[in-house]
Amino acid sequence: MNHLTGKNSDGCLARYHALPERLRMVLTAILGAFIGLVTYEIIYWFNPFEPRATTSWAVSFLIGVTRQHGLHRMLTFTHQSPYWPSLGRAYLMYTGSLLFGTLLNWVLTEGCGINHQAAWFCCLLSTATISLFFLKHFVFKTRPVP
Repeated sequence: MNHLTGKNSDGCLARYHALPERLRMVLTAILGAFIGLVTYEIIYWFNPFEPRATTSWAVSFLIGVTRQHGLHRMLTFTHQSPYWPSLGRAYLMYTGSLLFGTLLNWVLTEGCGINHQAAWFCCLLSTATISLFFLKHFVFKTRPVP
């Protein structure tokens, strides 16, 4: 029972968790990407620093690490690894993605002159590929119970 609305919301989450894990991972990633795009656009709009697209990418990416970790923890994986260790592993994994994505963003926008939104999308695809590969086996890994 949802304590805010007084309605039974467990049914939606239970049905979502009944989907195959890979499908949940992709759907959760798409949800996070949409929220990430909105975050990026807000940061880009107010960002006074140059190169504007690259610094906006990096800031929105750093904000998104905790959000994506929370979304995947709640929506994708039915097992629960300890929170703080998995968040630490998420930051470790996402640091590599951040460095790669930021460099790629700079090359695309500053070096090749590609539109900042197109570059955001290219960076999203490349970092999402890295992330989806490492999420289950590194960030949310579980150890067998003896």
